[in-house]
Amino acid sequence: MRNVEERFMIKELYTKGVSISEIARQTGYDRKTIRTILQGPLVVSRPARRPKGRKLDPYIAYLERRISEGVLNGQKLYQELLAQGYPGKDRQVRQFIEPFRAAHQRQATVRFETAPGYQAQVDWGSFGTLDHQGRQRRLYAFIMTLGWSRTMYLEFTVSADLAWWLRCHIHAFHYFGGVPSEMLHDNLKTAVLSHGIDGVIHWQPRYLDFAHYYGFSPRACQPYRAQTKGKVESGVRYVRGNFWPGLHFTNLLDLNQQGRHWLDTVANVRVHGTTQVMPCARLPLEDLLPLTGKPDYDTSVVSYRRSTKDCLVSYQGNYYSVPAAYAQQQLLLKESEQGDLFIFTLDGWELARHRLAVTHQQRLIIPGHYTGIAVRPLGSAPCLAQSLPARPASPRVLEAPVVEARPLQVYEQWVEAMI
Repeated sequence: MRNVEERFMIKELYTKGVSISEIARQTGYDRKTIRTILQGPLVVSRPARRPKGRKLDPYIAYLERRISEGVLNGQKLYQELLAQGYPGKDRQVRQFIEPFRAAHQRQATVRFETAPGYQAQVDWGSFGTLDHQGRQRRLYAFIMTLGWSRTMYLEFTVSADLAWWLRCHIHAFHYFGGVPSEMLHDNLKTAVLSHGIDGVIHWQPRYLDFAHYYGFSPRACQPYRAQTKGKVESGVRYVRGNFWPGLHFTNLLDLNQQGRHWLDTVANVRVHGTTQVMPCARLPLEDLLPLTGKPDYDTSVVSYRRSTKDCLVSYQGNYYSVPAAYAQQQLLLKESEQGDLFIFTLDGWELARHRLAVTHQQRLIIPGHYTGIAVRPLGSAPCLAQSLPARPASPRVLEAPVVEARPLQVYEQWVEAMI
């Protein structure tokens, strides 16, 4: 009950000449207690308690070995112990591995700085949904950050497929005025198909062709090591915390216009917390690969369709006409970034060009494709028609024969004559 401070005070009073009776009166303790304190040590060590055996103790060596192998999932380890006959609950297992998990989360990472023009980091962020062209679509933010200058590019899309992955790269290259030597990103399927057992990365072929065209080297983070691209991860958080809160926009175009204004007036003109320099001031010093004289990579979405006998091809829930001579043939379709649909022969001859329909179940038909075939315009919609099969000639209508009316006695006389 008595702590070190009280024992020290009692010993100090006695050293100064205060009697045991007076000390007992001042402290309220019995004189026997005062004598025991004066005769004993200042710090009283309590006898160590004999540790109580735990059900987990026989399995600790196994847990330590598995933890050294990087296994820190409590439920997984608990299931492994159950298979070995562990009779306890999962709580003891979780309590045992918790210090190891905390130490793993506190592992220090060294900030990796790159030379000018060497690396850019890329990532997607998810920002809920958006009403786009009459449909509810998921909204994504493409973010690219140059490693040396910290200059950022931001673009919102309603698709994160391969075509838009490449298109956003091109838009970022134009915004920066060049191409970095290396591109670092996650193991997303638009870039990486798989990791081989031997560590070899199997790249998405079109993305690899895209990288070769612009002269950069793709690089994927190690699996489960997203902190490798910490610069762009910080950029995603910066967009969420600085640009996104309280934002109002009417459509995707308006959102991207506001995003570009934010880049030019806030994100890239602020004094960066790490470099202590505005990104826009460092950007001219980035040694980027030039874009001069290089046409943009073709990011059209390519597919193949067979035209119907009425000279139509089906694409994304709508029908588009082709010249009548190419009915019931295999054709090549290309959807451009600008929303145009080009239809080619397999040899590459352009047959038709249509504007993609916004809604579904539409027939976009160019009347000239039906030259020589009877067509009937539908309503007043421009360039819309519906092919009609040739109408068969009306069959000749024969007149009914004139039947002479005779009395019944005439038929009876004919019957008697025949008998």
